[in-house]
Amino acid sequence: MKSLAAICLAILALSAQPGHADTLDAFVEEAAQQSLFQNNSAHIALEKATLPEVKAFARQMIADHERFDKQLRQLGESQRMAVPTEPSVASKAKQLRLESRDDSFDRIYIDSQAETLEQKLMLFKKEAMSSQDPQLKAFAQAALPGIEKQAKTVRDLQEKLKPSAGALKSVNP
Repeated sequence: MKSLAAICLAILALSAQPGHADTLDAFVEEAAQQSLFQNNSAHIALEKATLPEVKAFARQMIADHERFDKQLRQLGESQRMAVPTEPSVASKAKQLRLESRDDSFDRIYIDSQAETLEQKLMLFKKEAMSSQDPQLKAFAQAALPGIEKQAKTVRDLQEKLKPSAGALKSVNP
């Protein structure tokens, strides 16, 4: 009887741990939702941004995410999983805030991208280092340089957009 109870406890413990499929699903879901937010907010930035550098960044984000989203969908299909087609509820709320802003839009957009890119970097670094799935690990490793480049660009833009004695710093070098 004790051995049966021990086996039942072991089965419960194993079923409570996130499995390979759960981890893979969670990564794909989070990566897709972040990408959708970045792509959607970049389209908003094309309409609302006032600085040419911010519009150029938005155009680059759209181009990058078209490629990234295609690769992510292919990864999802190869793993037989559904890839989200909508950003998360929290991301939708951020989008609504961006859509309703006219004043300081450039800075708010860049700050939101910086936050999302930092989260994305952590997600992809973790998967690149510790994923048990070779295809997922390769995808994360291949995507990291592009994400790091985006993060550097957005940090540079954040620095240039910081108010300096009541005015914005010149964005042109």
